[in-house]
Amino acid sequence: MRVLVRDVMSRGVVKLKKDQTVGEVNQLFLDRVIDGAPVVDDDGKVIGVFTKTHLMRAMGKPLNTPIGKLMNKNVISIGETMPVEEALSIPVGRLPVVNKEGRMVGWLTRTDLATAFLDHYKKAIEGLEQVFNSIPHGIIAIDSESRITVFNQTGEKLWGVQTDRILGYPVNEVFPVMQMENILRTGKPESYKLQVNGVMYNIDLTPIKSGGEIKGAVAEFYKSKD
Repeated sequence: MRVLVRDVMSRGVVKLKKDQTVGEVNQLFLDRVIDGAPVVDDDGKVIGVFTKTHLMRAMGKPLNTPIGKLMNKNVISIGETMPVEEALSIPVGRLPVVNKEGRMVGWLTRTDLATAFLDHYKKAIEGLEQVFNSIPHGIIAIDSESRITVFNQTGEKLWGVQTDRILGYPVNEVFPVMQMENILRTGKPESYKLQVNGVMYNIDLTPIKSGGEIKGAVAEFYKSKD
């Protein structure tokens, strides 16, 4: 499911009017601890943006100067149904979010985008872990430097090794007999039998490739029926 701007934008944003003065807005920024806000008309449509940078440029001007004379009028606004990956490509730190009527409904910042992608990444990782743990065979994955990145719950049960004690360790230190690091050199799948704790297992090794380069390897192991 695609993440939309409306799913991650900041709501309840402070909105300014063009006839507010520099002095009023300066105090508002201090009270709310913000460094910028959109300027809207009476219909709630964005007509500008006023920031601390504009306040600095206003130094020496009368405090009763309307911000409408100083604000940035060249504003890029985005729709609330825009996918966040599209919003990420817009080189602006703050983006007013508008509904289909053109009225402002939120404010999207780089922090909002970073938070959204971090949350999406965490959920993806959690989902991937659930998939690995539901597989009835043991799974070991290593990265390009032979470090163990995945060891599923089935593997724990079959070989009596706890995942949190081996993640990040070189596979040849934990499971030297598997020789998984060899596949990083050859890039070719392998299958063989291996005896562990008196039980014979089938081992299937597969390289992980991306862009023609070997990024790691996966081993699937299960009890042999032979």
